[in-house]
Amino acid sequence: ANLRDPAVGTRNYQEVGAARLKVSIIWGYQVESVTVNSTNGEFYPIYNIENGVLIEHSPPPQANIVTTALARYDKEANGSYVVNGLEVMFLQKKEGEGGKKIFVINEGKAHVDGYEIELPHSIRVSFDEDPDIKLVESEPHTFQPNSQRVMELKVNDFPISEIKKVDITVQKTITITHGSYSGAVDPIPDSAVLEIIQVKQGNVIYENSIDYKLNAGNIDWSLPGKEPAPGSSYLITYRCRTHVSPEDISEQGCKVKGAVDNSLVLIDYTWKMPRYDLITIDSKGAVRRIKGISHPWRPSMPRAPSGQLLLCYIHQTWKKGEGVKIVNNAIHAVPMNELEAMKKGINDLYALVAYERLRSDANSREPTTKKGVFVDSFFDDDMRDQGISQSAAIVNRELVLPIDVEVADIEKGGERYLLPYKLEPVLEQLLQTKGEKINPYQAFDPVPAQITLNKNIDHWTEVTTNWKSPVTRVFNTRETTELLSSNSYET
Repeated sequence: ANLRDPAVGTRNYQEVGAARLKVSIIWGYQVESVTVNSTNGEFYPIYNIENGVLIEHSPPPQANIVTTALARYDKEANGSYVVNGLEVMFLQKKEGEGGKKIFVINEGKAHVDGYEIELPHSIRVSFDEDPDIKLVESEPHTFQPNSQRVMELKVNDFPISEIKKVDITVQKTITITHGSYSGAVDPIPDSAVLEIIQVKQGNVIYENSIDYKLNAGNIDWSLPGKEPAPGSSYLITYRCRTHVSPEDISEQGCKVKGAVDNSLVLIDYTWKMPRYDLITIDSKGAVRRIKGISHPWRPSMPRAPSGQLLLCYIHQTWKKGEGVKIVNNAIHAVPMNELEAMKKGINDLYALVAYERLRSDANSREPTTKKGVFVDSFFDDDMRDQGISQSAAIVNRELVLPIDVEVADIEKGGERYLLPYKLEPVLEQLLQTKGEKINPYQAFDPVPAQITLNKNIDHWTEVTTNWKSPVTRVFNTRETTELLSSNSYET
């Protein structure tokens, strides 16, 4: 191979050029999925031949004025759309952290901004796994271990990208040598000391806040209580905060051990927020991915930029157990036969809606209007014929025989209904009074003139229909009373 620079007109012409990679390819063909002349290589179809005829897939030139005018008309009238095919499928993810995701776009044809693009065969596209990371600091948890004293900690937001820090409360017992004088302050080797559980020397147990106190992470023996001898050793049990390394890290959490039961565990970590991405194609056939805006629970879906046709959107959750969710929502061209079928379907839909309206209207009306069939639900006496005598009564939505009732009003005149009796005088008044005329001569004022009043009188007719149903309902209704509780009080 000639490694000299072949660029004519440059100073480096025919001089030693840069190192080059030589790739040798050979032509092959495939018949009924059997590849011929393919040794130690992968077969890529370039031309398709059917019945000895070369199927040409190269698009026509798009640089002339007529093509540009047609493209502008198609864009203004229909926009960008898919004619057929171009479905997107997820194939696989490359191994390793941050491996690329491989998608397959099937063969098909589309019009983007009026220009026709065609894929004669399926193509593969790969995109980096680049989730948006969010930091969570000091997420609280309570240490509740199992029988092996290990807690499986699960974080609130996952999948986890990286665990930064795990802060726990531990309890330690160490030996400390007292200072060289009474009332000395003995330092504790750990920082962030929370409390002192016990201080002991032999059989002597010192009391907190009486013999000693915790001061700035040290043991202060300045209190007037008991104190170990200067230079002697004693045991101290205390609790402090410390960082530990998590074990068995997964996308949902990790394992933590060594903490005090029911103590606070704080964890700092980063996690991958969900996101919606778009896969688009432009008028040149270039496939791109449009990243959306991530959000912890409500990611927003981006819009396809101008000049690009939306093929699908991808719901990226970044979880290992869940597959990549792809929704092919590209705009497709609708043939005339489908438009005609859609028109018929719309007409049928309008007919169904009209029928439902008629049925709903009939249900809201009286039962007698339903297809000419007389139906009485026995709610009341409104549906009964008032022109003829009715010999039945409606009680509790049932048609029953009436009860004729004659009401005897013993309060207003008439014969009294009493038991046999005999009158006995209880109170008597044997005296009587006498009347005397006040004006025996009938001396009155002159009689006033006679006046006649002509009143305006309105005449109307009141019609009252008396049914036997109310009377029957009073005597035919049974009521059941149950005594739930009874309280009695005595004074």
